[in-house]
Amino acid sequence: MRYRLLVTDVDGTLLPADRKLPAVVREAVRAAQARGVRVCLATGRMWRSVRPYLEAVGADSPAILYNGAVVYDFEADRVVERHTLDPDGVRAALDVLREFPDVRPHVFADDRVYVDRQDAQSRAYLERDGITAEEVGDLLERLPADPIKVLVVGDPDRLQALDTELARRAPQVRRVFSERNFLEVLPAGVSKGSALQRVCALLGIPPDLVVAVGDNPNDLEMLQAAGLGVAVSNSHPALRGAAAYVTRAGPGEAIVEVVQRFLLDGQTQESEGR
Repeated sequence: MRYRLLVTDVDGTLLPADRKLPAVVREAVRAAQARGVRVCLATGRMWRSVRPYLEAVGADSPAILYNGAVVYDFEADRVVERHTLDPDGVRAALDVLREFPDVRPHVFADDRVYVDRQDAQSRAYLERDGITAEEVGDLLERLPADPIKVLVVGDPDRLQALDTELARRAPQVRRVFSERNFLEVLPAGVSKGSALQRVCALLGIPPDLVVAVGDNPNDLEMLQAAGLGVAVSNSHPALRGAAAYVTRAGPGEAIVEVVQRFLLDGQTQESEGR
């Protein structure tokens, strides 16, 4: 089978822990593109946060942003698809968050980020993603119009407790872990998988000719929507169990392995390496 599209998560998949793009990854992407394969990024990040990595790797348009809430054709500077949070749902979620003062919510709206206040865990996240946030005090009282997502940074155990409460009291929103200490609140029905379906329709590429690579629960639907779902070697167990192939290499090098095995050599023995 000749795959026509490679879609990869960014943090923990395309990028290793130090978030420095290895030269071999860029070379592998170029080799795939030379074979006629489009290479697109799918991330929870906003555009200005992912753009440096997209340009460094030479990825193709469009990009899946905000964990699927936005599909952005950056070549045409056009938003192909955009979803926002249900107003009642996000207010219910923020009301629950008032009971968890030890975690830090970040509201994304209109390409800006809003926080009640910044603490050490918030500053570390903002610095990691190369973005800034505006402190507004009570987020529920100062909620911006049409928020796209809420990213909550905190201790994993506290986020698990928060997730349980949100499931019970804010059913209008979707919740997903993008990392152990990142819980994301998204519009209902939105995922990287739903966005991938839109990308396939836009490009005229059947989903069964897509390879998708990821490492965390927010990548699960994307792997399920693709013809070949690949999990990085150190992926979350839920992703490893759902993937058709698990790489031997870790983040960064995993993309090189995928390109060489499935896009250059033409091999399709998906069950090997599980």
